[in-house]
Amino acid sequence: MTILRSFPSLLAGAALATGLILACSDDSPSDADAAVCDCPASESPLAGRIIEITQLITITANGAGSNTAACPVGATLLGGGCTIEAGGAGVGILTLAESGPLLGGYACTWTSTVPNPSTAKATAFCLVPAT
Repeated sequence: MTILRSFPSLLAGAALATGLILACSDDSPSDADAAVCDCPASESPLAGRIIEITQLITITANGAGSNTAACPVGATLLGGGCTIEAGGAGVGILTLAESGPLLGGYACTWTSTVPNPSTAKATAFCLVPAT
């Protein structure tokens, strides 16, 4: 007896589901097809728009030095880094004291206990605007 009472509800649910599927189908003539979409691209391709800016600095013997590799005006800083290009000869330590984004560029600060000058590099990776 409960099966007979559930049968009309089952039929009504199936009819509503079929109607929903047909209403949302991609075969409707009133729906625009993705193949004919004439929407403009949302963003220009990235090829050639990511650039690397480097700045070298000489760190004095037993001293400290800071440098910032700055992105061009209008560009977005994506990241950066700090490296040692050439260390001075002798006993001592060349230490990266601080690094991080600063005013549209990437800043690096080094300290040295090396008795000779050393060369270090700040690098910024920037995304330039599309032209």
